[in-house]
Amino acid sequence: MPIHFLAYLSAVWCQNKRTVSFAVLLGLFLLFSDTFLPIIGHLLHILLEIVESILEHFLESAFGMSERQAQITLFYSAVVIISYLSWYFVCKAYLAVQNMWRLIKTKPWFKTIIIFGAFGATFYIFS
Repeated sequence: MPIHFLAYLSAVWCQNKRTVSFAVLLGLFLLFSDTFLPIIGHLLHILLEIVESILEHFLESAFGMSERQAQITLFYSAVVIISYLSWYFVCKAYLAVQNMWRLIKTKPWFKTIIIFGAFGATFYIFS
């Protein structure tokens, strides 16, 4: 019996490598997300620091800014970009909740729970 199962797994793997790889990676991520998420966050932070450093050196050399002026310029630019992206995603979430509100044919208390859950999840992501 195990030989047939391994043959079946081999056939599935050969036909759908991308799907099986995605399923395996998703399973690993769900099992070990407490390890993967801090690593991914740390790598993204390092990437952000590298990009900031490159942009600071560019502003210093191209425009003759001091180090402090370049840091302040990048900080306020990042605040504007993050504010716009937050507004954009909150609007998208609001529109999605409105569409869900019209489509769901349930009791009003359940709709209220869904709305608070959607907004809570959206704000939790950006906090």
